[in-house]
Amino acid sequence: MKRIVMLATAHEYQRDGHGLNNELAERLEYLLHKFSLQIILEEWSDQQTPSFANRFAQRRAAYSNVGTPDERQYQTYRFGVISHPAHDGTLPTDPCAPLMQEYGPYPQQENREEQMAENVCSAMREFESGLFLMGLAHLHSLFGKLRARNFAVTAYIWFKLLQ
Repeated sequence: MKRIVMLATAHEYQRDGHGLNNELAERLEYLLHKFSLQIILEEWSDQQTPSFANRFAQRRAAYSNVGTPDERQYQTYRFGVISHPAHDGTLPTDPCAPLMQEYGPYPQQENREEQMAENVCSAMREFESGLFLMGLAHLHSLFGKLRARNFAVTAYIWFKLLQ
């Protein structure tokens, strides 16, 4: 049975140049070593510059972006933060709202996660073990979707609260 080790975190930590890249590297290196992982799979957007994990993977492991393309069936709220002037979620924009982001819409999230699971299957054809770096919101759903596709799955969360 092929193995996937998931690391769920905040997407901002995945950006190359973020102040927590060294801490992310420590976790990636640890998991790659402890599980003898062969490839880093990452939920990332082709609309963004290459991620830190993409650069990190060089000379360490293979790399595959398993995110979804910028297509309508995968588009979630662009401005989910309620206080953002361009908020496009359920509630109207509210500049006095506390900082929080709306999740969804559900059908697009489900489409994204199904496609990501298929992308993982494709990327893993030549490998027995991989490290899947993703946004925290997808951890539970993708854990189940990958188990249903006969992967042995282990999951970790890393989220640093800034003081």
